[in-house]
Amino acid sequence: MDINKLITLIEVALVEADDFVARYYDGNDKPMISTKKTLSLLKEELQSNPESINERVLRAMHDIGATAVKSYENTPLEGAISDVTGMLYYGIPHYKNLKPLRMDFGKGNPV
Repeated sequence: MDINKLITLIEVALVEADDFVARYYDGNDKPMISTKKTLSLLKEELQSNPESINERVLRAMHDIGATAVKSYENTPLEGAISDVTGMLYYGIPHYKNLKPLRMDFGKGNPV
């Protein structure tokens, strides 16, 4: 897996998240906090320890991917998140077998 390309895709997704907030939420980023936090944590994990990415961050990305399809349908943010999750899916062999956080996602400090 090309770590630098994945980091670039994450940075694009973070920019798209900011644009989405400005366009659809009138600058209120509360609905986007969990998404941006997970993307930022994944980026930090890739920069500090790309061989052993925190499993809870990867599980949270499953939730982000599902949210993108439902909440950000047909927007550049959906495409950016799909690019990130697609690279994870094909670049990390065990990623597709991880269970999403689901009900734990966004509660307290789950990641």
